[in-house]
Amino acid sequence: MVSVKAENLLGPFWPGHDHGIHVMVSGGADSMALLILVADFSDIAPRKVVIHHCHHGIELHAETWCQIVEQESKSRGFDFLRHDLNLEKGPNFEARARHARYQSVVGHVKTGDVVMTAHNRDDQIETLVMRLSQGSGLIGLTGIPVSRKFGLGQLIRPLLEIPRIELRNILSARKVNYASDPSNRDITYHRNFVRFKFLPALNRTSKTSETQLIELSRLASDRLSKVMVMLGDRLPVSESLAVALAENERSIGWQIRFFAKSRGLFAPSSAQISEFARQCMGASEDRSPEVSLGSSAKIRKWNKSLHWVETASQSEVCSAATSRDIHLDPYSQMTLDFSHGQLTLITASVSLDLNILYGVSGGNLRLSQTRPTQSLKRIAKILNIPPWLRKISPIIANDDVMIGWGPIDCRHLGSKFDSLNWEWRFVSRQKDDISVS
Repeated sequence: MVSVKAENLLGPFWPGHDHGIHVMVSGGADSMALLILVADFSDIAPRKVVIHHCHHGIELHAETWCQIVEQESKSRGFDFLRHDLNLEKGPNFEARARHARYQSVVGHVKTGDVVMTAHNRDDQIETLVMRLSQGSGLIGLTGIPVSRKFGLGQLIRPLLEIPRIELRNILSARKVNYASDPSNRDITYHRNFVRFKFLPALNRTSKTSETQLIELSRLASDRLSKVMVMLGDRLPVSESLAVALAENERSIGWQIRFFAKSRGLFAPSSAQISEFARQCMGASEDRSPEVSLGSSAKIRKWNKSLHWVETASQSEVCSAATSRDIHLDPYSQMTLDFSHGQLTLITASVSLDLNILYGVSGGNLRLSQTRPTQSLKRIAKILNIPPWLRKISPIIANDDVMIGWGPIDCRHLGSKFDSLNWEWRFVSRQKDDISVS
């Protein structure tokens, strides 16, 4: 019977033969049940399975939990990886621990791999209550997503519709041991208070409260799906540095909320969003209203677009300009790392000599051999490069001729640098991760 359940739960997310499965297992009942289900289905559809266990370095019995997970993993022929996190208790511990766990695993994930966690129906209900209490709005009420991008692979929660008690029953039927973390009873943690105090009291008031919360989440998801369709290519996603400004204040408000969601942040208050949207609709071309998302990021209108701006980047821009003279042989590739991104240069049948400038604020270049030199400030205005991106985007040049600035191609038709291709990939330095997603 359990193998049938495993097929129903895991089958839709099972990767192809060439891809692996990573399972994050704490040793608690929920994650051990997921390990059992993965073992059942891997008998039907064999794949390379890696069990990841994160040792937080906090609890006295953590070493025993690690041994339980390792033993159960190896007995089923799975690879086992232990990650020592060495965290310290203190403010925002849950978010810090979650971020550390994900960071420890993501580097092991290859293209097309699947990462599974044991979030279940009870976790979903607790999350919805927490989101309501935090005022996270309609987006927050969508709860924990079944899947999302995770490095080069996908993060999957296949148990989101399964109650916690049903997972315990799987372990009982198999007589599988699991760890019991005493901190899970500590109601000073927000989630534990919701689990052991708030929800039991709410259920005494209304036996259908949990079902109603799930239904509310479904309605929120349906509404947001329609908004996403409405925004179309103006919808901010995790890779968006800029999107075209929506046509009315209500839609601009949704853009702000989706920008925040894409980075794992709470959106500003409704009042702040409304005021920002009003300013965007009424601002002249030379005005650049903005709205903050905590201390590390803001969203700013620039011309007819909304831009994601990392305030940390502004204070960390290199104080001294750097210049690199590089030579590219025919049919070669070179990747250069900078503090805010990575520049990959590729050439075809000819060799090229280039000068790469970074962190530059002054000086003069020309946009072609036949045009006069101009200040970088003037060129930036011609190319419509926002001020906050100018010092953190590399300039590609040859002598005093600009070839490109960040992702912008400045070459004129028939340039001797036509054989050059490049990709500038901006790397986000925003580290907040206060969502459960």
